Amino acid sequence: MIGQRVCESDGVTVARASNVALATVMLAGLIAACGTSESFSIAEESMPTTSLASVGENSPTTPTVSLPDTSERNDIDTSQRVAERFQAVTTTTVSVPPAPVAREDALYLSRFGVGSQRFGKDMSDVVSSLIDVFGLPQTDVMRRFRETDDGAFIDRNADYEFVDVFGRETCFSVGLCIEGAGETDDKVVFTGWTQRESSGMLITESGLGVGSRWSAFATDIDVEPLGCGMYSTGSYRNMRLEVRSLGEAFDDAEEIATSAGDIVVISVSAGDVRSSLHPAC
Repeated sequence: MIGQRVCESDGVTVARASNVALATVMLAGLIAACGTSESFSIAEESMPTTSLASVGENSPTTPTVSLPDTSERNDIDTSQRVAERFQAVTTTTVSVPPAPVAREDALYLSRFGVGSQRFGKDMSDVVSSLIDVFGLPQTDVMRRFRETDDGAFIDRNADYEFVDVFGRETCFSVGLCIEGAGETDDKVVFTGWTQRESSGMLITESGLGVGSRWSAFATDIDVEPLGCGMYSTGSYRNMRLEVRSLGEAFDDAEEIATSAGDIVVISVSAGDVRSSLHPAC
């Protein structure tokens, strides 16, 4: 009897031990499974997202500056920026740029270049010179364009046209963007500039800049009477202008209803720059 009890006792003990062991294994499995899932979740959340960029129509060559989303507007050409303003003006109040006040150290904008930097100079040298004045650029982009059968150079989406296979655009915080062109990406020369913000550092020798009124340069500025809503284009001594009306819309092909004092320059450009293939109007 004693042996039987011992045997039964051993059996119970073994059975209980087996059950405990089984429960322990199952619990460990559940913990391991939960722990694995949690580990993957943490890894997924902390894993950085990276991408590779090659030299192409929209790839940066010197991504050394971390840019906010708003800086992307520097990568939009004149026509597209005008189109955006046409849409925004119907729903928002667009600020009017102040008239520029010339500084003694101003770089004069002209149909030949910016300051002492003339069209045709090595683009890298021009960029370095402007960095000494304005600091590091906000954006610096190299694009590649494909040549069509008729000799035009357009991007892969057929949205923009340029003057050569490679185009470099460098934009600074003062609203100045300069552009260069070349057959290869290592031989790019300065071809054009665009100024989009009021700055006493960047005006023409006669004082015209973003924020100037037509009335102050009435004899030298020509404005197209038919534009896109409150915006139109014009010219000043072989430089291109975008203007904004503070009065009536540019909706008459023969006459401008707004007085010259209420028409403001919002952009000035010269030389060869990337242009949109989709006119705003």
